[in-house]
Amino acid sequence: MDYPLAHVLAVYDGRAVVSVAPGVPCARCASGRGCGAGLLSAANRPREIEIAVAAGWHLKPGDRVTLAMSSAELLRSALYAYGLPLAGMVSALAVARLLQGPMTDLVAVLVAGGGLVIACLAGRLLLRRNRCMLRLKPEIVAFHSETVT
Repeated sequence: MDYPLAHVLAVYDGRAVVSVAPGVPCARCASGRGCGAGLLSAANRPREIEIAVAAGWHLKPGDRVTLAMSSAELLRSALYAYGLPLAGMVSALAVARLLQGPMTDLVAVLVAGGGLVIACLAGRLLLRRNRCMLRLKPEIVAFHSETVT
């Protein structure tokens, strides 16, 4: 896993504003022969974000820091956002098959779509209720003593 480096722009009240340079997703994209997915994002310019500074970190503008996200929160959010809708589609199809027997393609698509919609709504509710998106923020995990001016 690649941990992005950021430059501290400002520090105040236990928070730091950092500038994160855009990353290149793969060697093919770096050489200009990639799929072009980076063209659809705002990955061509640095991004400024505000991060809480843990007690004991003495940062100043110009310092370099390494950022990371909590693996557990990232996994939980991914399961709610992707796993639950997939499980909803498969479960809806399985229950419909048990209750109705063989289905036409149209009925199967409608049942799967209904399961997808219900599971997506449930996933959004869980994401909001569990405040996953608020906990899914980068944190400073390493400090590099050399500064950049």
